Amino acid sequence: MLTPIEINNRFEWVDVQDENDSEHQRLIRSYKLTEEMYGYATDPSERARIEFDKDGGISLIIFNVITDESPEQATAPVGFLFKGKRVFTFTSGDTNYVHNLVINSSSSLKLPVIEEQEPIDAILGLMYKLTTTYLDKINAIDRRRAKIQQNLKINPEHSAINELMDLETKLVYYLTSLKANTSMLQDLQRTPVVPVNDDQREHITDIVVESQQGLEMAQMASEVVERVSNAYSKLIDNNLNNTMKFLTAYSIIMTVPTIVSGFFGENVKLPFETHQFGWQITVLIMVLLGFAVYLVLRHYKFFDR
Repeated sequence: MLTPIEINNRFEWVDVQDENDSEHQRLIRSYKLTEEMYGYATDPSERARIEFDKDGGISLIIFNVITDESPEQATAPVGFLFKGKRVFTFTSGDTNYVHNLVINSSSSLKLPVIEEQEPIDAILGLMYKLTTTYLDKINAIDRRRAKIQQNLKINPEHSAINELMDLETKLVYYLTSLKANTSMLQDLQRTPVVPVNDDQREHITDIVVESQQGLEMAQMASEVVERVSNAYSKLIDNNLNNTMKFLTAYSIIMTVPTIVSGFFGENVKLPFETHQFGWQITVLIMVLLGFAVYLVLRHYKFFDR
């Protein structure tokens, strides 16, 4: 879907969302985009970076954003393409929520005081919003981790390991994307593919600061989640060891009656075989020997946790 939005007399914003083949051809023929730059802008595996096609007069910024609750991955690239008096945003699937941010941003750009806005101003404003969403998501993960940690103190559950694993996976995506975004923004400061003035350069600096803050938060949250996960794994291992110790002790103690009863089950002459209370004496021997084994195991602190 192509949504052209007239911002002001300086530029037009074209929001490209899940385009089909005919819209693809329209972008190439009517808007004069190149297949190469279009491919970069729509590649779901593209890394965050800046690209410039001098012959086509096209500048491209690839920016990693948080996906809309995707179960497969937590981040995905979005393409911001500049050509002439137009700026294009390319989203698809789990990044289509960016469309609403584009519409909201374009609405605010129509205010009279923003009549002098350039395309780069619109993209920088959008990138700032997208960067702050990382901070919100990381804070939400940290709150979830704290809740899981508190529950583990009360009632350790094996299901918690899956939740912690999901949190760790998301944080890995966030860390990777924030690192790539920060590097790209720093490159944009040094060698902008789009001319920027001092105010715009300062805006880029603000986004870099937010991205670095998110990176630090994600690193700290990742370390905490990893430590909680390791502690939980150790707790599970300790519980398993205690269970195995109990089963081992139980099997050792129960082996004694089996041995005694096995002897008396043989077809040979044994003590108490003809005694009036032979069966009771045999049971007493089993109990005494079992109790003796228990005392030995207890002496060596086999039952201590």
